[in-house]
Amino acid sequence: MAGRNPRRAFGSVRRLPSGRWQARYYDLQGRPHTGPATFATKTDANRYLATVEADLTRGAWNNPRLGKTTFRAWVERWQQTTTNLRPTTCSLYGYLLGRFLLPTFGELPLARIDVMAVRTWLAELHDAGEVSATTIAKAYRLLGRILGAAVEAGYLPASPCVIKGAGVERAPEMQVATVQQVRALADAVPARYRAMILVAAYGGLRWGELVGLRVRHVDLLHGTVRIAEQIAEVNGTFMVGPPKSEAGARTVTLPTVAVAALVDHLDRHPGASADGLVFPAADGGYQRRSNFRRRIWLPATRPPG
Repeated sequence: MAGRNPRRAFGSVRRLPSGRWQARYYDLQGRPHTGPATFATKTDANRYLATVEADLTRGAWNNPRLGKTTFRAWVERWQQTTTNLRPTTCSLYGYLLGRFLLPTFGELPLARIDVMAVRTWLAELHDAGEVSATTIAKAYRLLGRILGAAVEAGYLPASPCVIKGAGVERAPEMQVATVQQVRALADAVPARYRAMILVAAYGGLRWGELVGLRVRHVDLLHGTVRIAEQIAEVNGTFMVGPPKSEAGARTVTLPTVAVAALVDHLDRHPGASADGLVFPAADGGYQRRSNFRRRIWLPATRPPG
């Protein structure tokens, strides 16, 4: 009949006994869906269907059922499909999840984690003052990575981690030791650690690279050391792996003072095989950072008196 609105081509609406309106539709795979909420008027319900239809047409639609997945359940799924993480990275992620992310977001459906929820979480962490801004930035970046994966998998239409600067680590300016300070430190530590200090200072080796350095990677004739592996200590267990990046696998040229110290060091420990460690612990094996800091570093750097 003239004057009547034609039946809409996409979806349907119906009035419930409560007087509110419900919207229903089928996705592109023919699966039925009901709107996540009811509407006060028929017009509102139709507007919702029009939005859903537009999202389906341009490929921006997300299954609302997937958005009901809790953050904790999604994290478990994400972890199962995340590979090639270094042991230290896995340990860091476990700490950040257990300390900062799961207590706040664990039981929330993904669809309920919006920008304001993330902003509130960040504000509470900063106001509490219990952890550094650097740690908070790491936790935020991990949250962004996890929710970004949810977007890629179709569980969310967009990530709420869009807060400018929230993931930036603002580390204090690095203090570089002078030549005189390096010499004084090398003189202050026990003799067996002198070469270790000089190689670290003048070669720029990280701790894991230093304690993982093997005799076969030292070329005294040309004054170089080759960085081919590094040691990671995770929950008290040593793990051997390649350097952090392709650029991390490198050959470092040392100044004469460090080469001379290495010659003396290896002369004092002639029993080390080619595959042996250059700087082993006093009782053999890899050095533990905590032991070195407590027994060697702190006494050597503590102000006199």
